[in-house]
Amino acid sequence: MTITRGALLAGVAAMAIPGAVQAQTDGAAPEVQPSVPGAPAEETTGFRPIIVTAQRREESLQDIPLAISAFDSERIAESGFNDVEDLSSTVPNLNISALWGTSNPKIFMRGIGNNNFNQTAESKVAVYLDQVYLSAPSGQLFQMYDLDRIEVLRGPQGTFYGKNATGGAISVYSRLPDGDFEGYVRAGYGNYDAFDMEGAVSVPLGDTLSARFAGTYQRRDGYLTDLGTGRQVNDVDQWAARAIFRWQPTTDVDIRLNIHGGGSDSTHNNSAHRGIFDPVQLAGGAFVKLPSSAIIAGQGVDLFGYRDPNPDPYVNTYERDTFADIDLIGVSLVGDFTFGRGFTLTSVTGFERSERHVLQEGNGAPSTIFTIDWGPSEFETISQELRLSSPAEDRFSWLIGVFAYHERGEVNNFYNLADVSFALGGLEAFDQFYVQETDTYAAFAQAEFDITERLSLTIGGRINYEERNLDHRSFGTDANRMSLLPGPLFDIALEEGWTEWSGRAALSYEFTDDVMAFVSVNRGFTSGGFNTGAFNDPVGALEIYDPEIVVSYEAGLRTTLLDRRVQFNATAFLYDYSDLQVFTFTAGGLQFIENASDARISGLEFELQALVTDNFEVGGSLGLLDSEYRNFTRQVGGVVEDLSGNRLTGAPNTQFNVYGRYTLPTDIGDFTLRGDFTYTGNRFYDERQLRELSSEGATTNLDMRFSWTSIDERIELAVWAKNLTDEVNIIDVVEVGLFGYQNVWYNTPRTYGLTLGYRF
Repeated sequence: MTITRGALLAGVAAMAIPGAVQAQTDGAAPEVQPSVPGAPAEETTGFRPIIVTAQRREESLQDIPLAISAFDSERIAESGFNDVEDLSSTVPNLNISALWGTSNPKIFMRGIGNNNFNQTAESKVAVYLDQVYLSAPSGQLFQMYDLDRIEVLRGPQGTFYGKNATGGAISVYSRLPDGDFEGYVRAGYGNYDAFDMEGAVSVPLGDTLSARFAGTYQRRDGYLTDLGTGRQVNDVDQWAARAIFRWQPTTDVDIRLNIHGGGSDSTHNNSAHRGIFDPVQLAGGAFVKLPSSAIIAGQGVDLFGYRDPNPDPYVNTYERDTFADIDLIGVSLVGDFTFGRGFTLTSVTGFERSERHVLQEGNGAPSTIFTIDWGPSEFETISQELRLSSPAEDRFSWLIGVFAYHERGEVNNFYNLADVSFALGGLEAFDQFYVQETDTYAAFAQAEFDITERLSLTIGGRINYEERNLDHRSFGTDANRMSLLPGPLFDIALEEGWTEWSGRAALSYEFTDDVMAFVSVNRGFTSGGFNTGAFNDPVGALEIYDPEIVVSYEAGLRTTLLDRRVQFNATAFLYDYSDLQVFTFTAGGLQFIENASDARISGLEFELQALVTDNFEVGGSLGLLDSEYRNFTRQVGGVVEDLSGNRLTGAPNTQFNVYGRYTLPTDIGDFTLRGDFTYTGNRFYDERQLRELSSEGATTNLDMRFSWTSIDERIELAVWAKNLTDEVNIIDVVEVGLFGYQNVWYNTPRTYGLTLGYRF
């Protein structure tokens, strides 16, 4: 599939014509007041507007010239979202996997993401909690409870979201206290002895002060059997809690103090073992990799001749027990101060701290080819943002701001390769220590001018300076961490700084009050950095990679039709990528990031919601993607590889979601049945585009939920199932070619359960 820039823009422009005609025929929809979080639902004939703050102002979702998806609290609860990973089933061209458990999620949006699994790996899709940037991957899966809404912005978001938002941004907003006493409690039980509980309560503490307390706990036995220990691994045991204090001394002042934390104590998300060497050749002393089909069929062996005897991907034999311990704490203070005729000053102060300690069984076999003790590591961040905005109703409106950010990370990793020390010159392990500090400063501005009543121009920009320094040491040791060298393998200190800019220009036109089209040009970047994954490579540890740049061209259509009973959105985009940062994990286990190539990505996205009747809702999304590396050649092990033309890692050509929701009102309450089906095309997990390093075809998932809600809407009882058809899907593969094996991660098998909730 090849999509040209002209075809993208022309296609969306053509779609706007029938939409505009239809809207004019039906007439403009009657005005509806925006929904207020926590307020009773209004009687309307169609979808209520969702109010978002993607552009740091309150706006209706359908009025923003951006590719954005948003979910209010009702949709979040109904869809059973437990963490950010669940968004993959509803947002076009978004793929999130937690193959490393909660410690390091991988987020890809429109083919842009990061497959680097080291602690300093920053996602190219920025994640925010209540306007505070969460840089540590280990803190990004803990926030999906007691929410007001989730906003998913696709494409570069450099003006307001700064660095590391080339793929997009995910903003999670907690539900705030509003001065009334109310709350809920919900508990559930499911297979694998799963238990979860969530609750929240808002409490007035006076005429101007209120608070909301919320928490969640999840526990589940593992779904993968370790024949070596008899344990069930890949379990879940995690909690999170939040307290928000809100002070509103006047209608012009709104200050929120948010104290939150969480923790996880589970086994590491273990993988299956798959050999890649020809056993006949290995017996003769030759290391020959099998063809893809033979590897996938399980005919290969590793360096020691081991072949996993278990055909069931959820049964394996491991060398040792694993664990994944995570502790998080954070504090944010957000204040909005309105003055004059509607000017608003906003301050956002954030502090986040994460501690992570993970023991990974690195080869999924009884041997100790590769066991990694990730940690303990500790990351702390402090951030401050100030924004000043003009009245939103002005014909010329603007927003200016400044941002400062500091992060310090301390890491100690231990890589145990004792069983293959003969390949390492007698070294059995590597003990790695490093401290990395990052300081970022930015200034940004955006202005919107209504050229006419229907035509608007938006221009925004951001200048960003970042400085990083690294103290990095590694020691060659035995399996007991006793040094086998007279000194460190390397001991280096690096420092580098970059100045980059990002920005946006958009032109939007309202054909009617319910049909809007836009075109835009956006520029974003991902910060440069150091190769902290080079634990055993003194040369690679010295390498510094520069920022990568993406320029996107977009055209979009936003429609609300048939008296708000139908919402249809479409977006076309084209990306020009330069200095693409590529993470490489070599056959010998070396890890490095380099500015390896350019890339081109193009695609189409469609989103539909329709109320067929007052009780029957259907909808879905479709993402089409065409991606390729350009000018991508590299030398690995003395061999020159030309990877130009290969598809980008983690970028399926097709992804779609379809859902249906039917409600049957009765004298005893409402019965609701909902189903969600997701299809994701084949994904490659390595830039070489090898079949054995892919999802091995398209993957599918079906979720179902059946619920009863009492007449007074206080009680809800639901039965649910995720992955109802028990599909077995490969969600990632990593190959360690020198030692002859692959780690293969599979999705969670079918889960089901019962949930009871009470609202007061």
